Order: sequence, then structure tokens, then C-alpha cells
Amino acid sequence: MENDITPQENNAGSLRFLTLREAAALLQISQRTAMRMIASKELPAVKVGGQWRVSEARLAKWLERRDEL
Repeated sequence: MENDITPQENNAGSLRFLTLREAAALLQISQRTAMRMIASKELPAVKVGGQWRVSEARLAKWLERRDEL
């Protein structure tokens, strides 16, 4: 269809969002620790439908910045 816009066409980058469980597993921390990091705004996340989601692209950038320290 002509009106279908993919993320690449829209320059939106990665639109994949991880659940809190997935993000915590990726970081090898508990969900509780991930929640504390989100609450303290240390870990970038958004609330979608009452549940926290972590953008895969933002998480990768966040990890890169932390790795530089």
C-alpha cells in the first residue's frame, strides 16, 4: 500500500520497545532494580498502557554512554 510508512522511511530509527522484564534480563539485573532505576530517571523508559517500556535504541545509546565512563 502507498500509505504504509516503515520506520526506515520515516527516519524514526528502531521502534522496538522492551518490557521491564526483557530490559532487566538484558542488563542482568532484577526487575525491582530496573524499576528503581526508572523511578530515579537513571534508566530511560516510558509508560505505555500502565506498563513500563524501554526503547531498545535508547537503551543501546544509554549503555554506550555508560561504557565510556
